Amino acid sequence: MLQLFKNKFVLAYLLLYALSLAFLVRAGHSVGEGLLGLLILGVGFSALAWWLCKGAVPLPVFTKPARNEMLTVLGCVVLVTLYLMVGAHSFNQLLPNAVTASPRALYVFTLVKKLAVFVIIPYLALRQGFGYRWHDFGLSARALRKHWKVIVGMSLAALLLNYFLGSAAAPIRRSEFSTRQLLIATPLCFAWLVFEVGLVEEFFFRAVLLERLAAWLRSDLNGVIVMALVFGLAHAPGYVLRGAGAVEAVGAHPSILEAAAYAIVIVSATGFFFAVIWTRTKNLWALILIHAATDLLPQLAEFVRVWQVR
Repeated sequence: MLQLFKNKFVLAYLLLYALSLAFLVRAGHSVGEGLLGLLILGVGFSALAWWLCKGAVPLPVFTKPARNEMLTVLGCVVLVTLYLMVGAHSFNQLLPNAVTASPRALYVFTLVKKLAVFVIIPYLALRQGFGYRWHDFGLSARALRKHWKVIVGMSLAALLLNYFLGSAAAPIRRSEFSTRQLLIATPLCFAWLVFEVGLVEEFFFRAVLLERLAAWLRSDLNGVIVMALVFGLAHAPGYVLRGAGAVEAVGAHPSILEAAAYAIVIVSATGFFFAVIWTRTKNLWALILIHAATDLLPQLAEFVRVWQVR
């Protein structure tokens, strides 16, 4: 543990985190709830993931990024950042009124946009430029047969946390849905989330970005730290330019410094436990399934509403 705090990347992250937290508090922002979630997800879940991955044999995912490959990945990071800033809303304005008026059509269109930006374009760029295939990103039939201890353990932990503490799961706790609705919607919503959040986020941020940063920096830990900062800061412009902060504690009209500080304090470390699982297993299917389970209860009510499950 002492060696951990001798790492320059860890010390730099902790210093940046402390300065960002102090800035938010001084600016009058309430970050208590966010910090509690960060403590549970960033620290508690990371420790649980580490324990569940004890003895796990990583899949043979190999990468040795050259300079051109890192430039390609950087271009993909810029594309993702632009999408998070303005793209999601701008693309919707190009759609016919008949599509924008339909929640189902928008639901599907959002999935298509995310798959294109986070998965298809990066995959094609890395395949055409450097010869990678799906199995090089931890997606293979072999991967589906591995690491079920961590998949089941982390999925159950996420489901229990969201059921008992998650505000988005309140309609389920209040029994607002019938047994029939839950039996139909739960597996369908999970299948949707496998693609909409699991494949989208885990492919890009872990299998593409983290794996190459770790190889480039010659350290899984250093790669995790840099990936966390990129992941967090990629969300910051959206808080300012498209009002995404309205649903967060940072508010609807933060300054760019407030948005960046909030992204570092609240967002950056929330994916640490996924990073732990990736570095210990190299199994993207495991991450996809766990991520889908993590978002299942928070997303279930909206899924029922949009698709009018009866």
